[in-house]
Parts: sequence; C-alpha cells; structure tokens
Amino acid sequence: MINTNKAQVTVTGTTNLDFETSPNSFVLQILTVDSTKDLALQRLTVILTDVNEPPVFLDEEYVLYVLEKSPPGQIYRPTVSDPENQPVTFTLAPSNTEFRIDVGSGFLTTTKQFNYLTDPRSYAFNLTVSDGNNSVSRTLVINIVNRNDDKPQFLNTITDFTVSEELSPGFIVTNITAVVPDESLYIIYSIGTNNYLAIHRYTGLVTIANRMDRDSAPLREDPVITVLVTATSSPSAPPSNTITLTNTITLTITVTDINDNPPVCSPDAHRVAVSETEKPGALITTVTCTDNDVETAFREFLFTGLSCLGCANRFALEPTGSNQIVLKGNLDLEDPSNLPDGNEYSLLAVAEDKDESNLKGSAYIYVTVTPVNEFPPVFSPPLYFYRISELLGRGTVIGSVKATDRDLPATCVRYSLISGGGTSGLSNIFSLDPKLGSLALLTRPDYETTQTYSLVIRAEDGDPISPLIATTTVTINITEANDEPPLCGPNQTHLIVPKDLRTGSNIQGFIMTCSDRDSPSASFIYSISGASNLNNHFVFSPSSGTNVTRLFLKEPFHYESGLDRVWYYSLTVLVSDGNLRSAGSVPRGLTQTGTVIINILVVDPDLTTVTTTTIPRVTYITVTENTYSIDDWYIWFVIALGTMLLLGLLSYLLYHLCGKLYRALKHSDCSCCEPRPREDQEVLIPEPTPPKREILMEVIKINTLFDGEEVDPVTGRVYEYNSKSGARRWKDVTTVSESVPMIQPESSSMVIPHGQHGHSAQSQARSGRASTGQSKMRSEGVGRATEDRGSPWSSQSRQTSGQSARSARFALSEGGVKLDMVPMTTRGRPNMSEV
Repeated sequence: MINTNKAQVTVTGTTNLDFETSPNSFVLQILTVDSTKDLALQRLTVILTDVNEPPVFLDEEYVLYVLEKSPPGQIYRPTVSDPENQPVTFTLAPSNTEFRIDVGSGFLTTTKQFNYLTDPRSYAFNLTVSDGNNSVSRTLVINIVNRNDDKPQFLNTITDFTVSEELSPGFIVTNITAVVPDESLYIIYSIGTNNYLAIHRYTGLVTIANRMDRDSAPLREDPVITVLVTATSSPSAPPSNTITLTNTITLTITVTDINDNPPVCSPDAHRVAVSETEKPGALITTVTCTDNDVETAFREFLFTGLSCLGCANRFALEPTGSNQIVLKGNLDLEDPSNLPDGNEYSLLAVAEDKDESNLKGSAYIYVTVTPVNEFPPVFSPPLYFYRISELLGRGTVIGSVKATDRDLPATCVRYSLISGGGTSGLSNIFSLDPKLGSLALLTRPDYETTQTYSLVIRAEDGDPISPLIATTTVTINITEANDEPPLCGPNQTHLIVPKDLRTGSNIQGFIMTCSDRDSPSASFIYSISGASNLNNHFVFSPSSGTNVTRLFLKEPFHYESGLDRVWYYSLTVLVSDGNLRSAGSVPRGLTQTGTVIINILVVDPDLTTVTTTTIPRVTYITVTENTYSIDDWYIWFVIALGTMLLLGLLSYLLYHLCGKLYRALKHSDCSCCEPRPREDQEVLIPEPTPPKREILMEVIKINTLFDGEEVDPVTGRVYEYNSKSGARRWKDVTTVSESVPMIQPESSSMVIPHGQHGHSAQSQARSGRASTGQSKMRSEGVGRATEDRGSPWSSQSRQTSGQSARSARFALSEGGVKLDMVPMTTRGRPNMSEV
C-alpha cells in the first residue's frame, strides 16, 4: 500500500515467472476496508506475456576424437533446446571443407579419411545455434587419433651366422633392423628363449649373452643355435584401444671349436704332508692332466717344467718331462736357507699344448712340511730376580718371564706356576698369565711371614702330540714396610687405685709390654686419649723408645674439692710405632697405631674394706731367698749332687797326695837327715778353690679367694675358707692383729674382702688396706727394684733394693695379714710377675 487512496501489486517469490512453464494469467481478489469498517471486494486479473529466449546446449561434450582412416560420415550431433520450441539453425566457423554441418539438424560429418601422419592432428571450431532472434555459441575441438595399422618390416637379408666359441659376452653377432611408416611409433625387439644370445630392446643388436663352450654340452653334441627375433611396433603413449603389430625373423648361429682348453690337471691343487726329516730322492707326488677340446689336434700337450718360489731346487720332475715330483734338498725348518716363515712350499707343475696356441694347464702342489719337536723352550735370562714391597696389593704386576722355542714354525709357549708361591696357609699368593708370562699378586705379601719366595715356573711349547718343557726359578724378595700395628698387653685390665695414692706411684704394678712385627722396640710412643684421661691423672713412663712401660699416677685426685667426680676410668692407650728418632731417619710406610683399654676404679681407703670377686685376680710374686720349702725337691737334689762331686774331688786329691808321698819316701836317702826336694818340679794338681754356693728359692704369694663359709664349733664365729688351699680367716675382720707402720703404697694393689662389692667406695677399712697393701707393695717393690732403672722413680726403687736384701714372709693371723721382714743373703735378682 502506498497511501490510503492507492495500493500497489508486486511480484514476489524466488522463482522467476516463466511463460513456458508457469500459468499465463493470475486472478487476484483485493479487499478494501475503510475507517468505518465498511468492506469492498475487487477482482484483479494479471496476464503473463511471452518473451523470446535464446536456445540452450544440453550436452557437455566439446572435445571429439576421430580415428584416422575412418570412412567419411557423421561424427557428432549437438543436443539443443529452445524455450519457445522454435526451430533452430546450426553454423560452424571457420568453415572447413573436411567437416560439414547440417543447418537444420546440426549433424556434423567428415568429408574424407584423415591421415594422422599428413593431416592436422587437431581442429577447433565455434558451433553456433540460433532460433532466429537469439543465438548461443561454444567451442568444439576435434582430435585425430592415430591408428596403429603399419606392420614392422625387417631390412636384414642374411640370417645365417658362424661364430667361434668362447667369445666374450657382449660380442655383437648381428644387428636386426625393422621399420614402420609412422614416425610416432617405435620398434621393440625381443628374442626367443635361449642360453647364449640376447637382443637389445630398442636397437636390435644381437649379442652373446653367455659363454659358448663348444667343448661341453649341449654345444658339444649340437653346435647350431636357432632363435626367433620379434619386432613389435608401439606408440610412445598408446590409448587403451591401440592395436600393436608384430613381425618375426629366424636367425641361425653355428658355433665352431677353437683350441681354447688348456690341459687340465686333476686335481688342480692338492696338499702333500712331508716330514722335515725326509731324505732327498723321496717321491713327493704325481701330476695327472687332460685336454677337453673337441678337435683331436687341440688335445695334445706336454709337461714343460716345475716351478717353486723360494724352493732353491729342492723339488724336480724326474725323469725330465714326466709327471713325478721328487725331493732334491732338505726340508729342515730350522735351516736358515729354508722358508723364513711358515712350513709350506707351493709347487706349480705346467702342461702346455703342442700347437702354436701355447695353452698351458697347471697344477698346484702344496707341500706341507710337518715339524718335528726337537728343541725345548729356553728362558732368557735363565733366572729371574724381583724385589717388591709388602705394601703392594692384589693385582699388582711384578714382572714377567720369557721363554723362546727354536722349533719352527713358532708355537705359543704357555707358562704355569709349579711351586714356591705358598705362605701362611695360602697355597699361592701369585698369579701367572699362561700366555704372556706376567706375574701378579693375588694378595698382599707379608714380610714378617715370608721374606723370599722361590717360584718354579714351567714353560711348555705348543706341540700337541709331544710337547717339551723347561723350568726357571723366579726369586722374589719382599722388602719390609711398616704395615703392622703394635700389639700390646695386657688389654682390658681392671685396676683399683686408692684416692690418696701418692703421685709418681706405679698403678698396682701395672706393666704393659708391646711388640711389633716390623718395627723395633725403640719406635714405640705411648699416649693416653685425653677424653678418657680426665684431668690427666695417669701417665705412662717411659713414654717412648722402649717396648716396656708402666702406668703411673701423674696428678693426685681431688674429690674433696669437687675437681674430680669420676671414680671409674676407662683409659684408651694409643701405642704408635712412629718414633723416628730411634726407628731411622726415613719412615718405612705409614705410622701404625695400636690400642689398649685399661679400666681403673678409684676407691676411698678410709671406708670399710670390701672384697670384690667380680674380676678375680691371682698375683704371683717370685722372691729369691735362702729358705727351705718341702716343695723345693730340687734343693735336695742339688745338695746331694754337690756333695757327691765334692767327695769325688776330695778322693781324687787324696789319691794323688798319697801317691806323691809314696814316691817321695821310696826315692829318699835315709842317710841324709833332711831330704832334698827335686828341682823344677811342677805342681801337677793345684790346690782347689772352694766353690761358691748360691741357693735360690721362690716363695709365691697368692691372693687367696675364699669361696666357702663355716661356723667354728669352739668359738661359734663364722670363718671363710679356700676349698683348694684350706686357708681360713674370720669373716667379720675389720682390724689387723699387729699394727704395722703406715707406709705410702707404691702401687694400687689391694685385698678387698668378699661380700661388700656394692659399697666399695663407702665401706673400706683403713687397717685392712694398710696391712694388705703394705705386704703386697713391699714384696712387689723388692721384685721391681732392678727393673725400674728407666723410670723417673728408679732411684727410689734402687734404694729400696739396696736397703733390704730381704724378702717378705707372710702369715695368716686371726685379725688379718701379718707382714714380717726377714734378712736375705742371696745375690739373686728379685722377679715379679702378675697374672
């Protein structure tokens, strides 16, 4: 609607109005409504008028193919439609006499036969169709297709050929040539199945493909070869419907014989084994040859000679020209004039044809000289000497041995260790490479165990049947090195020290002895680990330069002031062998260190004495004195033996004295008042000097361990006894029956009664400690008097030894231990040992 008074009708929809396909008229009902709602209906008729449209091509073909030499005729008719179904006309431009189109029907026809070789191979036209008012055009392409209708023609006129045998493959027998009129076609050649000839696919060359041997089958029986050659024409890119044309020709080839076979020896190569000790003149082998040619004249040959590189006329054909090979020289492999390497001679026997071809056949004879094992291996040098350090470890190569064998060809010498490598329960500490002969260590050597090894090594040559052997001796000297730590004892010792022990005192007579398998005594250095020697109470003296040292109290204990709080010490003693001042200017390896543990219990002697049996100890004190014991049976034996010797000496002297007096009285002059003594008379028997006698006795004091208790039937008191020795004592003893002057003990040895171990620091009796400690310390002091010369307190010990040449006599009393000092008249040196 345009406004309230006018309305417009338009065409809608996606399809255009087509007079030929749509209705030609449309009736529309138009309804109008005013503001008062009055209605009015009006009919509108729309009439569709026709418009002339151009024709339309219904087919899509615009490229046509025409086979050459096809007869003239219809080749195409276009499919065209006109919307108004009006008649149409067809035109073809540009005009061409070879093609004609029907104006009314559109049929396209050819007017002649096309030749692919002479006519154009493609034509292009504009095809136009018109209904009188409108027209439409499109391009039309016409291609001429080649027709393969020319059979190849052979140009060869000769088909029989004669060739000699043994021509090389690729030799040209002939050239086959075929042609076709069409230049676009090419010829493909092929040859029938055979074993000898081949043809080139494109050139037609016939060549020899394989060897032609007239002397072997099948040519030996039939030397004629007949083959069929085919030529095929084919386009470079033929359509699927292209027909290929072929033609054939037969070839005949005759193979002729030539003298191409030299004499052939059978076998052409063989080996002969000859001992190196074979004598000259011996037959080595014979050679047999034949000729395989067909013609008889070609089959005759003669032996012309024998050659050998490096043989030096050791082999020959005898008689001359025969096929027998004999030995003319020696084959000794050890002879320098023979082969320098290997044990084989290569002989070449030659047979030659008689004609002018000079064809030769040969046979190789390999003469293998069998070696004879004549010489054993020889070591160079004959003996071996090595020096190694005991610090060397497993796998260290010491050296090697070398043996050679004069026999040729050379064989591998293998080595084996026969004996001499064992030590300390080990069967062998050396390994020997069986091929190289190198000696290596299986484990570290030990100089202290074995200083020298004498190894017996055997060398065996490689003869598999009867090998020969040789032996050599390898002397290996082990050089000493410092690889052993010091070993000291006793270890894990338990000592008891009173807290008021005087400084400079030997701790309970403790002596430590050290040994080192590879260091002298002067190399030892003694020290105590600082962590275990709290407040430096203990020290060893001497601290170096000896293998025997003693433990002394260096600093006193201060428990009352609180400086010391530890009552139990576990000393870690370090013993090193690094004292270079005495061991030498140059160290022998690294310094080694040993460790000893000493456990020390500090007790308060003012408390009740407690005997502990936790660690039982037995102390043996050896005292030399002029005393008698019923157990000293050897004293009676010595006295009896001395008495018998003395009586015998007196008898001997009395016998000689009586004889002298008898002779003097017999030769004396009785008329003389006084007999004259003889001049120059020697005293035959000098007056003997009385021998000095020394009697040595040992008194052993044992710290008795009381292991039983009983009640005395008389007093009713409890006493303790030792089940082995029978020694007894009252159980509750707290005082000593006889007081002894208090003397500061020189060691910490104490006797502590049994039963009160748990209160060792709280319940020790002063009197018991004094009695027991003095008796033991004095006896030990006498025993050590002559051994403490190297210590700081040796002068004090020598005073003690000098003041009293006496011993300690011990007795068990009711109140405790009584110590009496008795004189000693012996000159023996006291000895003390503690277990």
